[in-house]
Amino acid sequence: MDRPDLCLRERAGALKPLGWKGRRAEWIALACCHGGVFTRVQWTSFLGCHHEKVGRAVRKLVAQGVAIEEKPPGIKGIGRICRIHGRPIYKALGLGDRRRRRITSPEVTMRRLLGLDYALEHPRLPWLPTEADRVAAFEALGIERGLLPQRVYRGALGGIRRFFPLGLPIALDAERAVFVYAEPGYETATAIRSWGAKHGDLWKALWDLGIK
Repeated sequence: MDRPDLCLRERAGALKPLGWKGRRAEWIALACCHGGVFTRVQWTSFLGCHHEKVGRAVRKLVAQGVAIEEKPPGIKGIGRICRIHGRPIYKALGLGDRRRRRITSPEVTMRRLLGLDYALEHPRLPWLPTEADRVAAFEALGIERGLLPQRVYRGALGGIRRFFPLGLPIALDAERAVFVYAEPGYETATAIRSWGAKHGDLWKALWDLGIK
């Protein structure tokens, strides 16, 4: 399996025509892969630089019209949050999922920030950032789609089936799989049990394959 740092650099390279390169481009790619929201503190930690350098980068994103920085209602104690919403960024990164660009509830925003925190703390894990990446990786192991957690969203044009609908971080290699559940404190243990139950068939299939 490809090294995660090389995969990130490859995605980040696609941002060069948009004026981003190097570690700053890698950060944008990483943030977009894990939900599209972040704080300046998270970006500063990733770069290991002075906060004003990150401030200039955030202002550049906003000036390009691909991001907004705000203090959303319902979230306290973490300051302003940057949300990358620009279609050109996601198109360049190969992340066509519109859900990443939408305004979300405080609960979903916090869950994405916590998931990004975990990814930052474990940079060597081979993360599967997109729904397509995840489905393809598990199918490559011989696991049928019917065993994957999924949800059908009904709309005017019919139903759309989404796999791994919560979009929480997942990593997979030949020996182990990592499923992250980020709970910002809005729900009880019932939500965690429900999430676990929806993954039960997949986890059993992985266990049978010797992947812990």
